[in-house]
Amino acid sequence: MRHIKIPLPAREILLGLLILLCVCTKTPAQSVDDNPANWCRNGLFPSDEAEFKLAMVSGIKGTQIHFFSDTDDCPSADAKCKLKSYLIAGNQVLVSRRYGSWICSWYQPRKGDETVGWLPVDSLVISGQAASPALEKWIGQWKYGDQSLNIRRDSKRGFLTVKGDAIWRGTGDNVHVGSVKARALPQANELIFIEEECRVALKLIGDYIIASDNSECGGMNVRFNGVYRKGR
Repeated sequence: MRHIKIPLPAREILLGLLILLCVCTKTPAQSVDDNPANWCRNGLFPSDEAEFKLAMVSGIKGTQIHFFSDTDDCPSADAKCKLKSYLIAGNQVLVSRRYGSWICSWYQPRKGDETVGWLPVDSLVISGQAASPALEKWIGQWKYGDQSLNIRRDSKRGFLTVKGDAIWRGTGDNVHVGSVKARALPQANELIFIEEECRVALKLIGDYIIASDNSECGGMNVRFNGVYRKGR
C-alpha cells in the first residue's frame, strides 16, 4: 500500500478541522445523574442537586399555566412542548433547577398523582427557605405513595430517629421491600441518616420532605426517592 505524505501545513489544517468537529459535536450539558440539562421528570426531581424552594403560581384568577415537557428540544413555547396538565393562580409547587426562562417544578394535588415538568419562571412567585426549621417540623409520619418515613425525637438532645419503609411492586407477586432505621442530627433543613450501606438524604421544604437515597436501601428497584407529605 502506498503511503501519502501530507505536507506539514496541510496536517495542521486537518488537525484543526478535527478539533473543531469534536467541539461542535460534543454532548449536551449534563446536570442530574449525567442526564441532559433539559430533563425535568418525576424520577429525577428528588435527586436534583439544585436548591429546592416553594413557589406560588401568580396571575389572574382562572388563568391556566401549563406544564411543558423535556423531550427533544423542549422546553420551549412551541405547542409541541405544552402538556395537558396545568395550574391556576394560587397553586403551590416545589421548584429546583432553572433552564433559561424555565424552572423544573413538582405539583402534588390533594388527590391523585403528582405532575413534574417545566413552568415559565415569570409565572411563579418563588419564596425563600427557612435556614433552620424548628425540630418539631420534622416530627411525624410522612408518606409518599407506599413509602413512609416515621420521624421521632430521639433521647439524645437535638437528634431525630427515622424509621423508613419502602416497597416496589412489579407484575404479579413480584414485590421487593426495603427498610431503614437510624438516628441523625439535622443540619439546617437537611437530615442525612445512614444504616450500613443505605444512605438517605432528607430536605425539609415548607410542609414537604424531599428524599433521595443511594439505591442501597432494599431489594431491586426499591427507592425512598420522592416528595413526602405529613399524614393528618
